[in-house]
Amino acid sequence: MALRKHEGYKVSRRTAIIDFEPGSPWYGVEAEVVTSIPFKTLLWLQSAAASGEPDQMIETYKVFARDFLVDWDVQDENGQPYPATDDGVMSVDSDLVNTIVTGWIEAVTTPPTKSSDGLNDGALSGEGLMETLASTSTSLGN
Repeated sequence: MALRKHEGYKVSRRTAIIDFEPGSPWYGVEAEVVTSIPFKTLLWLQSAAASGEPDQMIETYKVFARDFLVDWDVQDENGQPYPATDDGVMSVDSDLVNTIVTGWIEAVTTPPTKSSDGLNDGALSGEGLMETLASTSTSLGN
């Protein structure tokens, strides 16, 4: 067995900014999400989403909000912010939340590349749903 010349790899918390392209109904929304999640959690989320059961789906969105939504700038029609909590997520337009969660899952399941190392704390980028990890945010289209 060869001796290691370095200490072990330290896993760091990665985040991404999910935003929307001009022309999208959600243009102006930004959400910061954690993209480094435990593998067990990812498998559970995928299983819950595939089940299609309402209680599982509700729990999926609550876990997203509680554990992986860092912050967002979503407000109601009176300019009052929706909190970045499970209550806030469950109160916002379902199409917007579904789009953010879809972008988050895409960011979680797309591994960082060498070209993205050190860029905006690991933030991700793309057009449409997501193209590449080489820029600074996940930009979602229409």
